[in-house]
Amino acid sequence: MPDKGSAGPSRWGRVSRACERGLEECVEALKWFAREMCGDPSQCEAPPGRAGLVRRYEWVERIIREGVPDGRSRLILYVISRYLVNVKGLGEEEAFAEIKAFIQRSCERHGDCSKIYDSWIRNVLRHVKRGGWKPWSLDRMRRDDPELYRIVEQILGRAAGEA
Repeated sequence: MPDKGSAGPSRWGRVSRACERGLEECVEALKWFAREMCGDPSQCEAPPGRAGLVRRYEWVERIIREGVPDGRSRLILYVISRYLVNVKGLGEEEAFAEIKAFIQRSCERHGDCSKIYDSWIRNVLRHVKRGGWKPWSLDRMRRDDPELYRIVEQILGRAAGEA
């Protein structure tokens, strides 16, 4: 009998037979096989998946909750829209509502109440979804838009101090 670390013909045969039956069964069999081959589950990494990406961009959630005193349009264009649609997986209406709430919080908490047109937001959301673009990282923001980075850094520092 093969040990846990050995693929063994019966385990691989099970996967092979499942893959002959169809894609869905094949995917499930491969997941089972990966679990079987892991000797110590605490040492096996799970694929990054949506939950891992959402955790990586937790700082974006904090920005959305806090609002900003300046740079709303650039944040919506390069970070927030991309996060909501292509990382968090929201539909256009849900993402639109989140962005509108972010704009409102920016006005209430920071006095940045200049108009951002709904049509522009919807256009950004459509293009972001079509392009599949991921949000800028903090490192990219620091490199490509240092002014916006300083604003975000200030908000994140304040939010961390309140937590």
